[in-house]
Parts: sequence; C-alpha cells; structure tokens
Amino acid sequence: METKRNDIIEQVKNLYVEFGIKSVTMDDVAHKLGISKKTLYECFTDKKQLVWSVLEKISESPNPTYSDCMPENLNALEELLHYYSIQVKMINDYNPGFVYDLKKYYPRFFEHFNKIKRSRFVDNVRNNLIKGKKEGLFRSDLDEDIITKLTLMRMECILSTDIFDHKQMPNARIFNEIFRFHLYGIVSDKGRQLLEENIDKLKM
Repeated sequence: METKRNDIIEQVKNLYVEFGIKSVTMDDVAHKLGISKKTLYECFTDKKQLVWSVLEKISESPNPTYSDCMPENLNALEELLHYYSIQVKMINDYNPGFVYDLKKYYPRFFEHFNKIKRSRFVDNVRNNLIKGKKEGLFRSDLDEDIITKLTLMRMECILSTDIFDHKQMPNARIFNEIFRFHLYGIVSDKGRQLLEENIDKLKM
C-alpha cells in the first residue's frame, strides 16, 4: 500500500505543477492515474490530505534547483552560473497556478512549506558566499549574513510586489537582471574577470 501511495503522490505532484491544484479534482486524479476512486480514498481520506502529502514529498526531496543538480568540483562562481541555467529553464516551464492555488486555498500549507524552502535557500546562498570569499572570487569585505538576507528579501518581494505585472512573474528577463545585479555586487576583481569570461552563460 505504501508503494502505491508514493506512486500516486509522485504522479499527482506532476499534475498539480502542470495544471494547478484547484482544477485537479479527486475524480481527475483517479481517471488520469487509471485507478479507482476506492483505491485513491484508501490511500488519502480527502484532497486536503493528498495536497499535504504532495507538499511533503516536494519538501523532503533534495533541492532540484541547487544542491541536487550541482556538479562536483565547481568554484563558487561556476556554481551560481550553473544554478542560473537551471533556474531559467524552470521559470520558462513554470505554471504560476500551482503556487497561486496553494496560497489562496491552502494558506497554512503554503506558509509551512515556504519556511522550509526559505531555510534551504538561505543555506545555499550563505554557503556559496562563504565559499566564494575563501576562493578569492567574491569580495573579502562582504557580509555574507547581510547579503544572504538581502538576496532572500529581493527574491520574495519580487514575487509579491504589484510593481511588475503578476502575469509576467516569474519572468526570465527580470530574473536575469536580478541575478546580474547580485553577481556584480559580490565579485572581487578576480571574480569579475572570470565572470566576464563566462558572461555568455547569462542568457535567457
């Protein structure tokens, strides 16, 4: 039963990401997965429990935008450039319906799992900054704690502001400008030279 349950969660996660949460009913899940509603309800008492289980699955998985997809032996700047390429692809494939539905219909779920996501983001940014300072690629005088918080604030605010049209968010061009702003603000002279040599990697 546990194997079946995990299989359902994985497939429903893909449905939610593609179509949003609200529009995918329990009937839709049973139909698209080719299972009976009886089997579905044996695994999950209702849609609320299914949504929670999907979010748990996402939160327990290695971060697909950073650590899980990061090749070994990259310096701190190369890590950021690699992260950028993954993030742009995710933005281009992104369906805002998933997060919109989560915030609107399951606000407590959103708040809980957003804290987990925030914690991972903070750890990744801070560790990268420390590594870059040690390698001499980032400014030796930068305060990694302040820069980490500013980076988090910038990313979260851009998703909630009404200055940009929400229909365009997330947007690869806006992310590109934010990312360049971050890079040129943290690199040392040595890091800037390496960045200029690899500037073609910052394409949308």
